[in-house]
Amino acid sequence: MCGTHISVTITETTTETTTMFPSATTTAMTASAAPSPGTRDTSRHDALDDALVAIRRVLLRPGYRARLLDALPGRVELATLRLLRTVQRHEAAPSIGEVAEVLIIDPSTASRVVDRAVGSGLLERRACTDDRRRARLHLTPTGTELLDRATDRRRELLAEVTGDWTEDELDLLVRQLTALIAGFDQLEGSA
Repeated sequence: MCGTHISVTITETTTETTTMFPSATTTAMTASAAPSPGTRDTSRHDALDDALVAIRRVLLRPGYRARLLDALPGRVELATLRLLRTVQRHEAAPSIGEVAEVLIIDPSTASRVVDRAVGSGLLERRACTDDRRRARLHLTPTGTELLDRATDRRRELLAEVTGDWTEDELDLLVRQLTALIAGFDQLEGSA
């Protein structure tokens, strides 16, 4: 793997777990550096911010995208997979506006992605029973099969990356990331 790594040390009571995050930067940072007397220690937050940016970059890298998408039939874009996953996980069949909100994209962009997915036979639009002017999105059997294959491939890639991690380390990461997301959701809700 190219690039340097950011080493983030997470300390929980007396247990210490070190996780390596790939980074495009040339500086390795360690979150365990002690602050100078009278200054606020920002190193942990800086390391966390760097790690979050690095994670986003990893998911956008051509190598990751190729390993995920090349295992799927036909020509599929990540945007299409995100759309299908959003439709699948939504409480009820979502509208295009609801999809746009979840994916944090412009409704016109969501409409174009939906049009491509409908044209490819992955999604279908059905009239909303409450409001005939609105359409609700539903996965087709082909869309469900493609999403299942993509999900299996994503799990394989994650298992490969975390192959030498213990179950406790994986559980800790999921708990911490879930708490971080909840914190961002609270921050967004208070804005």
